[in-house]
Amino acid sequence: MFEKLTLSAVRKRHKIRRRLRDIFRAAQHWTYPISDDFDRAPLARDAVARAVAPEPAHPMQDCAFAVYSTYCGPLKTFTFDINNRPRNVPHYFISNNRRVLKIVESLGWLPIHIDLPISANPVFSAHQAKIAKALPHLFPDLARHRFLVYSDDKQRIIHDELPGFIDILTARGGALAFKLSPHVKDNMLWEYTDSLFQDRYRMQAHRMLRYTVSQMQAGKTLETDRMFTTSFGLRDMEHPETATLNERWYDDILACGIDCQLAFGFIAQDNPLIVDLPAPGRKKYLGKQLDQPG
Repeated sequence: MFEKLTLSAVRKRHKIRRRLRDIFRAAQHWTYPISDDFDRAPLARDAVARAVAPEPAHPMQDCAFAVYSTYCGPLKTFTFDINNRPRNVPHYFISNNRRVLKIVESLGWLPIHIDLPISANPVFSAHQAKIAKALPHLFPDLARHRFLVYSDDKQRIIHDELPGFIDILTARGGALAFKLSPHVKDNMLWEYTDSLFQDRYRMQAHRMLRYTVSQMQAGKTLETDRMFTTSFGLRDMEHPETATLNERWYDDILACGIDCQLAFGFIAQDNPLIVDLPAPGRKKYLGKQLDQPG
């Protein structure tokens, strides 16, 4: 009898915990209505090109390279690192939110508005942010610089390392260069599973899986000698293959979902035009220190 009461109490406890978890998630999703169910036609390359102003927003500065970052979405989810102050070269910031652009302009960045609706859905907003990340050649201000550095808006830019990275890219004759991942390696499934810690990626788990299967059917492999973090990238905008690689990456993001590192990892396989840069230091991820896959 005691054992039955104990089992009943345990089951009730688990039921209450699940109910509280569901209530908490429902409240989160009400505040941020996360969903993978939205119209993707406005995200197609020909559609987003029309959202970009055809003329530069700022006077040309005589600099061989420039830095840019991007954010799309409401102000309440903007997590810009305020320590990122421009230094020596032009720093551009692209957003569909004019309030965000006013903030970064006050910190010395050159604002560029992209004519896209502001969405409270973080999945849709993340897709919008991939436009500038993957397709900088569409933006007249960016395309006029020989070398273009992309940095995620949430991370600190280490300016002193940029000239050295440009030297690496040019010495290898590459079109794009991205930093190697500091915590996933050897197999593309590590990137897939790592992303599922976050709700917005879990929403697209089946989309990512279908994309992965399609890549394997096209001759790609899960095993790989290079896996990247795409929070930092460098492009030679004068390389004849840069725009083609940009567009291929963006098209694969639309197929794969917002885990653009998964798409980039497959594109980079056996591609000498994509140069690897040294991995950044490992960091705590969602409150946990990640171990190297073993």
